[in-house]
Amino acid sequence: MSVRLAYGDTLIDLSVPQQVRVQEFSPKAADHPLSFEEFKDLFMRCDGVDKLSAPTLLFVVNDGHRSTPTIAILEWIDQIDTAVLDSAEFLIATGTHSHPTPAHFNSIFGQLYERVKSRVHVHDARDYDSMVKVGEDPLGGDVWIDRRFVEAERVIVISSAEPHYFAGYSGGRKSFFPGLTDLATVERNHNLANSLDCAPLKLFGNPMSEHLEQLLGMVDLEKVLSVQVVFDATGEIVNCSVGALHDSFREAAALSDAVYAHEIKDQFDIVLCEMLPPLDNSLYQAQKGVENCRAAVKPKGAIIVVSPCTDGVGSSHFFDLAAEWDPVKNCARDGRMRFGSHKLSRINALTREMTVGIHCPVDDESVRRVFYTPVSDLNAFILERTGQKADMSLALVHDAGNVVLKRPT
Repeated sequence: MSVRLAYGDTLIDLSVPQQVRVQEFSPKAADHPLSFEEFKDLFMRCDGVDKLSAPTLLFVVNDGHRSTPTIAILEWIDQIDTAVLDSAEFLIATGTHSHPTPAHFNSIFGQLYERVKSRVHVHDARDYDSMVKVGEDPLGGDVWIDRRFVEAERVIVISSAEPHYFAGYSGGRKSFFPGLTDLATVERNHNLANSLDCAPLKLFGNPMSEHLEQLLGMVDLEKVLSVQVVFDATGEIVNCSVGALHDSFREAAALSDAVYAHEIKDQFDIVLCEMLPPLDNSLYQAQKGVENCRAAVKPKGAIIVVSPCTDGVGSSHFFDLAAEWDPVKNCARDGRMRFGSHKLSRINALTREMTVGIHCPVDDESVRRVFYTPVSDLNAFILERTGQKADMSLALVHDAGNVVLKRPT
C-alpha cells in the first residue's frame, strides 16, 4: 500500500509491503471553531474590558517558533476595544531563542505589525540590565525576569496549550519561564529534563514542570490575565481559556488532549514522525517528534523523524556539547550539565531501547554526532526492516511535533 507524508514544501510517497499493518494518526479537526462572540463572552466574564483600560498594559506573546494564533486573538481584542492596540506595549517571550526575523514578526502580528511595531519589545535572556532579580530557586540559583513585566500595571498573556515533550504542555508557565527569564535559570530548568520522568502530557511527577511551578511563585500573577488557546490540525481555534494563569493553563491543557493525544492499545515495529512548520526547521527541534511518539515503539523497534531541517542543525548548544559527550556514561566528559545536555542524554538513552533515526538533509556525520541514525531512503529502510516477516506494524504520525501517542495508564 502507499502512504503519504509532508516534507517541507513537498510530499513523500512511501510504498509499504502488504504484510505491514499501517495506522495513521493526526491532530483532530474542530467541528465548531471558536467564534468571536464566544471569545468575547469568555473575555468579558473575566473582566477583560476593565483590564484593557489599565494605564500601563503589556501584552506578552510567543515568538515565531510557536504556532500560537496570536494575530487572531489580537484582532478579536481590537474589535472589543479599538483603541487598546494603539497604546499598549508588546513583549515577545523569546526565552533563549534568537531575535525574531522579519518573517517571525509577520507570523506573530501579521498586518497589525505596522500599527504596533514602535511598541514591540523582544526579551533577551542574556541582558541582565533588562531584567529584575525576583528570588532564588530551590536549585540554588538567582532567578531574573524581564523588567517590563515587573513594571507593567496589567499584563495580558497570549499563549497556546499543546503537548510539550518534556514540560508536559506548552503555554501557561512557559510564557514567563523560559519566556521572560535569564539564560542561567533556563539552563537549570532544562537540565532537569535529563530525567525521562519529564514527558509529554505529564505535569505531576515531572521534575521540570514542578520546577516551573516553583518559579511562578516568585512573580506577581495577580495582575495577569491569561488567554490560553487550543487550535486544531487546520490552525482553527478550537477553544480558549481566559482567566487566572494557573486555572486557564490547566483547563487549556486538558482541552488540548482532545486534539493532540491518541491512546494506543499496541506498540508498533516502526513509527514515522512527520514534522510540520515551524517545528520542522532544525535537527534541534526534531527531538519533539521522537519524545511525543516513543511510547508507541516496540522494544528494539524504530522511530524515524521526517523533517526538512531548513535551518540545519539549529541551536549550537547541544551540537557543540556532543563533541565532549561520553556516550557510555551518557554525560559530558567533565561531568557537568550544561544547556543542551537534555537533548543528548535523552536521545542517547533511547537508542539503547530502539533505533532512533531521522530523514533530513543534514549530513550523516552531524546526525550521528547527536545520536540519530541517518535514514536517507525511507522506502529502503522499511523494506529492510520488514523483510519477509509475516506480521509487522507501522504508525505514521502526522504533525508529530504536537501529536502524542500514549499508552493506557
